[in-house]
Amino acid sequence: MNFALLSLCFMLGSLLLFLLAVRLRRISLRTVLPPMGLALLVLWVLTAVFDNVMIGSGLFGYGSQTLLGLRIGLAPLEDFSYPVCAVFFVPALWWIAGGKTPMGIGASVKGSGIAQAPSGPAPVIRTGKETP
Repeated sequence: MNFALLSLCFMLGSLLLFLLAVRLRRISLRTVLPPMGLALLVLWVLTAVFDNVMIGSGLFGYGSQTLLGLRIGLAPLEDFSYPVCAVFFVPALWWIAGGKTPMGIGASVKGSGIAQAPSGPAPVIRTGKETP
């Protein structure tokens, strides 16, 4: 298996999880895609800079038989798929776990079928050593 195929599997999995989270939480794509696009752009720039530094300094390398052969500087094109996975996977995991949706838009946790902590005052635990 080469890195491109492996990367494609992870990108598809991240995208599917993202679409599931958007559907469960009723999140507007119009609301989340612009900031996600900006985050992706920043991560791609950071990947280009730091991958080139790390590969150039000899921290790691890749066997050419597992790569497509396209590079941005010293960094193989496949390395730029990891930010794509992160941009879809991290918010999806956050929303599925019950985190806040962007700007309060979207269904509440209560209406999404996701478990939530009980509301109201915390129960009082008696130890038997209370003073009157």
